[in-house]
Amino acid sequence: MTRTFSIACLLFISSCLFAQKTTYPPKEFYTCWKAAYEENNEKAKTNVFRPCTYTFRPSMFRLEIEFFANGNCKYLQVGAADLHYYIDGKWSCDKKTKTITIKDDKDKVAYKYKIKGIKKEKLTFVMLN
Repeated sequence: MTRTFSIACLLFISSCLFAQKTTYPPKEFYTCWKAAYEENNEKAKTNVFRPCTYTFRPSMFRLEIEFFANGNCKYLQVGAADLHYYIDGKWSCDKKTKTITIKDDKDKVAYKYKIKGIKKEKLTFVMLN
């Protein structure tokens, strides 16, 4: 019994030591995302984004955010007279809480949200600000 327990412990410890570490956010995150307002769930307070290449129905404005692996990002902003322009920013991720913080070029928090799911064709999150 002790020998079986010892072997089981060794197997468990070795599997923990040699397990592949997964990176967060996953590679699917690093792309351009557009708000899919039609898919938001008000009750669950979730927001949905789709890849920028997704075919959307017409809208006055759709938030668009592109994430780069080096911590940079850019996002679409609405300006005076409804003119749209991009802001270059920085993003960071708290891997433990799965919280993404996006700051503008003046280091002010522009967006903060908690990721609920990331798939190749869908990003789901809860807005925190």
